[in-house]
Amino acid sequence: MNRPRLIAVVAFVVTGLLGTSCGPLPGFVGVCGTRLCQSGAPFVVKGATAYGQYGNAANEVALAKHAGVNVLELVEFDSHYHTLSDTESAATWTRVDQFIAAAKGSGLHVILNLSEYGQSLAASGQVPTTADWGPYLSFIANRVNTVTGAKYALDPTIAMVELYGEIDAPNYSVPTRGTTAQMTAFFSRTLAQWKAAAPNILVSSGGFSYINDPNSGIDWKTIMADRNDATCDVEVNSYPDRNVSVPEVAAYCKQLGKPWFLSAWSSCYRTPGWGANDINDWPSDSAMSAHAQDMYNLTKADNALGSDFWNLANKPVVNGMCDIGSQFPQTLATVTGN
Repeated sequence: MNRPRLIAVVAFVVTGLLGTSCGPLPGFVGVCGTRLCQSGAPFVVKGATAYGQYGNAANEVALAKHAGVNVLELVEFDSHYHTLSDTESAATWTRVDQFIAAAKGSGLHVILNLSEYGQSLAASGQVPTTADWGPYLSFIANRVNTVTGAKYALDPTIAMVELYGEIDAPNYSVPTRGTTAQMTAFFSRTLAQWKAAAPNILVSSGGFSYINDPNSGIDWKTIMADRNDATCDVEVNSYPDRNVSVPEVAAYCKQLGKPWFLSAWSSCYRTPGWGANDINDWPSDSAMSAHAQDMYNLTKADNALGSDFWNLANKPVVNGMCDIGSQFPQTLATVTGN
């Protein structure tokens, strides 16, 4: 007589532990239709990368709070640039632990961008899309933060994992690029591996470039339609990205019923030589500010879940920099105002 009641209780407990399709567990950022949510409330990513600031977590978190940034993206965070042996080193991950702990202590979230693992595989001569990322993802998901004591897979501070932003296009001349079929299979396999290892933390492909080129060889529609790909991520590094890729992704993912994410944009100071289509190079703080506002307007017009910009840091002004901080007060004010 008690068996059905017992089964119902067990089912409820298991469902609570693993999450459901109806929404994320309390505290975790999840997908609610075409938006993100947290504990039943809408969650908008007001994000920035923290490149170069991983040893200076307290100052970076303070700057984020001042700027109204609620998500810091960790990208290129290994202690040795594109060195495969360093991707699981104590030097790398102790620093990441400390950064996540600082973000958590100030009520911020982080995104882990794992692109450097793919780039480290390529630097070692491997084709990243044919490699099995499962052991690396398992290492991250099962890591216990040495500062907070939280297992990564169970830490709601981590809003999302992005696998491989700006992945090389199969039809471009990069020796380790892989084929279209290999890329599509890679994302299907690797998205599922993260979902199995950390079911409560969102995972996406990472931001695509080259969507504006129908001959790039990136089967982005199939990848974004994957049931484990939580959000549709696109980057803006050129005028075609802005004017072609963003509208196409926004419209396609609306059809899918998924949120889309402007996962990277930049407002750089005096960086000539990137070509006529470059949208990142600006001659002054006021021009950088106007471009930043255009990026925020773009996300609002097409109902994005938010955006991340490269890069949040206080630094002395030099030509060629893409760091937004107090050195560019008008651009920083635009970030803060949005």
